[in-house]
Amino acid sequence: MSLGDHLEELRGCLARSLVALLAACLLCIWPAKYLLELIARPVVLALRRHGQPESFLATGPVESLMVYVKVVLIFGVVLAAPYIIYQLWKFVAAGLYRHEVNWVYRLVPASVGLFALGVVFMYLFALLLSLNFLVGFSGWLPLPKPEPTALERALLHFPKPEVPASQPGMAEAPVVPLLARDPCNPPIGSVWVNESDRKLKLRTPGETWSLQLVRDDQQGLVTTHFRIGEYLSFVLMLTIAFGVAFQMPLVVLFLARSGIVPVETLRQYRKVVIVVIVFIAGLLAPPDLLSHLLLTVPMLLLFEIGVWLAARKPAASG
Repeated sequence: MSLGDHLEELRGCLARSLVALLAACLLCIWPAKYLLELIARPVVLALRRHGQPESFLATGPVESLMVYVKVVLIFGVVLAAPYIIYQLWKFVAAGLYRHEVNWVYRLVPASVGLFALGVVFMYLFALLLSLNFLVGFSGWLPLPKPEPTALERALLHFPKPEVPASQPGMAEAPVVPLLARDPCNPPIGSVWVNESDRKLKLRTPGETWSLQLVRDDQQGLVTTHFRIGEYLSFVLMLTIAFGVAFQMPLVVLFLARSGIVPVETLRQYRKVVIVVIVFIAGLLAPPDLLSHLLLTVPMLLLFEIGVWLAARKPAASG
């Protein structure tokens, strides 16, 4: 084909891909609410574990709407990705040799599978552990004792505390039931503590109100309250980092089989490779140490798997 024909083919490929992306985004408008709930689940669990408010913060009038649009776009791209990749492949494959096409057929399914494996590992382990560490560190910083001294009372003009002349006995105080879960049909006006949610709840006609409880002896200096946009960017960054990092076996296999870096060289300079992997993980992972380790260790294991695969003799083609 001439250059004009190639450009026309590329234009049609891009147009079909954009139509598929638009259709996928329209399909994701309704389920994006539940997809966002799935994304937020790890941070809600980490916040509940450390007695922090289980909600996000929006600092702008349209921030929540823009986050919802971003979720729709992200999952629209994921849903339309197979068709978009197929369209691009049709355009690129016309200019490749037969052996290059065979390499793509071998590597693309493995690459997609490794990327998905990295995302699953990130969501089930790395994200939850990283958030638990970050939220726990905020609560680990102690809150100063608020009881003022006599000098502080005088300087700040604290009012003198008034103690009632009589106090009711503890036997006369109302007792709030402690429940593992919410009752099925609580009567109107009933109050209870849900120990699983760590919330004080009140039943009113048609709805239930709740108040987050915090341990009085473990109040931290910092209350963790994530912005929803920043949290979504954090999760997206981790998703890309782990998906790319899990491509390590294919990178090693390509370098060895193409002759760019022989297997013997990779083994000989293993210590240098480890330093490079640690450096790359530091660039990809968030700045906390736990996320760095959770990304570095799988990359090292995947590097060894790649070296082992590269050292095996390829099967003879018929």
